Amino acid sequence: MVLDKVRGVTRMVFSITLSVLIIAIILNFVPIKFAIKLEDAQQKLEAGNYICVTESKYVLETGWIAKTDINSHLEEDLAVKVFRNSPNKYLANKEFDFNWFEVENRFLLIGEVEHFEEDKETDVLYANLNVDKWEIVYPIRRESFRKYFTPKSYLSIYDYDLIKLIREIW
Repeated sequence: MVLDKVRGVTRMVFSITLSVLIIAIILNFVPIKFAIKLEDAQQKLEAGNYICVTESKYVLETGWIAKTDINSHLEEDLAVKVFRNSPNKYLANKEFDFNWFEVENRFLLIGEVEHFEEDKETDVLYANLNVDKWEIVYPIRRESFRKYFTPKSYLSIYDYDLIKLIREIW
């Protein structure tokens, strides 16, 4: 009698644990935001739109740079200061490492350039970009172990930082 109750509780705990694990795995494969191809992003380029790469190697202050090889309307690489609707307000640092920029993803940042300013010490020209909308460009590079099995064509719920999202909403 007691042994039957223990087996029943064990089965129930195992079933619940397995269900939670399966749901967690399935959520990784539910797309939240699809990546766009570089060619499609380049067709959307016009004044005020930039495809920016997160590269701290080039711009220590902002981490965002619009490079001429993917932004045909630029004459030289341009450091970009991103305001308002920046991707790092929503995406998780553990996946995209916005603090150190080890993972170099490309983003199409759509918005208005408020003004340009030149740093007197470094002679670097900065564009202050007020971002209305952003898209991530395929392929998506991730920092965690998920880079091995998560598709590179979309962002899932685990790519977002839910605490940042809640703070942004409230």
